[in-house]
Amino acid sequence: MIQTRNYVTVDFQGKEIPSGHLRPFNLTANDGDIHQYATDCIIAHWHQEMEVFISTRGQVRIGIEDQEYLVREGEGCFINSDILHSFTPVDASPCTYHSFVFDTGIVGGAPGSVFDTSCVRPLLESGIPYLQFTPCKEDAPFYDNFSLAFEACRNENPGYEFDVRTALSKILLFLNQKISPVSGAKASSIQEQHMKQMLLFIDRHLSESFGVAELAGSVNICERECQRIFQRYLHYRPMEYVRRKRIYTSAAKLLSCDSLVTDVAFEYGFASPSHYTKQFRELMGMTPTEYRRLNLSAIQLPG
Repeated sequence: MIQTRNYVTVDFQGKEIPSGHLRPFNLTANDGDIHQYATDCIIAHWHQEMEVFISTRGQVRIGIEDQEYLVREGEGCFINSDILHSFTPVDASPCTYHSFVFDTGIVGGAPGSVFDTSCVRPLLESGIPYLQFTPCKEDAPFYDNFSLAFEACRNENPGYEFDVRTALSKILLFLNQKISPVSGAKASSIQEQHMKQMLLFIDRHLSESFGVAELAGSVNICERECQRIFQRYLHYRPMEYVRRKRIYTSAAKLLSCDSLVTDVAFEYGFASPSHYTKQFRELMGMTPTEYRRLNLSAIQLPG
């Protein structure tokens, strides 16, 4: 089944929480427009699953750890397990995509199996966080097998899971050929670990008042180092990221419950409803009430 999502649910560490229906075939196929997300982007997050992605319309900047990559219409990419990543449209035009987020066990099977050691383990241990593809003859195996897997998920004929597994296996084999003879285990940097831990602190304390000093102290670093890490990985000052996180999270809450705007404002750490409304309008272009009315009306429209 193909999903059209407009949110990414993450836990306290910024790790994506998969939808319940992913078990026991732990894969999700997405067909969406990044502009449909409340944040107008897919915020920085990570997951243990691997991801393959194709931009079907428009251009998107993909943040990978502390780097940014431009993916043009028709181009695709691979994102390895446990990599902090984000997706941001380049402009206001439609930014649609297809993607798979899948557990490596779908391809690898039991740890130590020939499938695990030939397809999955080399990628996990290669040190490569990201690989990009263009629609050319050289990268045809990636596109051909992606298309086969996507159509299998769309049609869901009996036994389609085997077709998906075969196609994803061929994609991973192709990836291994692309990166060979690159070797060396991926070493997560101390700064990357600090980044994930600070995201954990932010989510745990989103409704509380805190500053850069408390945020830096949560991982025993100085404020200046905290500033450097946020700029490197998220390209925002720490408290600007916190402000955006509060607004974006509250926007999703407005559409998922009937709580008063006042209650939502206090729940996400704003001093007053008026302050919340001002901050919300600056970032979202409308008041919380207008946002709720507009989006709930759109959701209720037929078709």
